[in-house]
Amino acid sequence: MRRAAFLERIRAQLRRSGDPPVPPAPHPSPEARSRAAADAPVARFRERLKELEVTLFPVASREAARRSVGALVEERGWATTCAPASLRWPGLPGAWVDESREAQFGLAEARWALAETGTVVLDNRGEAARGHSLLPAASGFLVAESRILPRLGDALRRLAAAPDDLPACVSFVSGPSNTADISGVRCVGVHGPAEVFVWLIAGE
Repeated sequence: MRRAAFLERIRAQLRRSGDPPVPPAPHPSPEARSRAAADAPVARFRERLKELEVTLFPVASREAARRSVGALVEERGWATTCAPASLRWPGLPGAWVDESREAQFGLAEARWALAETGTVVLDNRGEAARGHSLLPAASGFLVAESRILPRLGDALRRLAAAPDDLPACVSFVSGPSNTADISGVRCVGVHGPAEVFVWLIAGE
């Protein structure tokens, strides 16, 4: 039954029973519908990160993300960090290292993120080596809210649309590394980072 017809039946029943009629529900404006559509992937992405046991830091700007990363590195006492040159901010506690295997914390920037699965999509080319997110025991990702896509297919279609600009590797990271033995005992961090952090940047 259509929604309008269903509500009209309820109103007619209330009129017969003497109760005040139910006013029709206001229709959201186009602007409100547009905002809701834009906010939905972000909200879903945040929900999925929680389910995946990813630590989320919502921030208002890239500068706020930079300060938050520095505070976490200092709090955790990480002495070595690896990242592409574009993310090697001056003044970060500890030391930047070139070899990912020597880093306690790795930092990378997402090309996209997928709301449906809480996945971070990395474009690994040039200085953005795969090891930054794979080899350290803890990895962090900068994710702009504007880069969150609803589903995996949305990212794949974008990649297919630019076949001449494909990176050497595209990595899909969904939370900390998980595996289990034949008895079903869960182990975290065996094949990759045991901890994953996401800085979700609202201003980008």
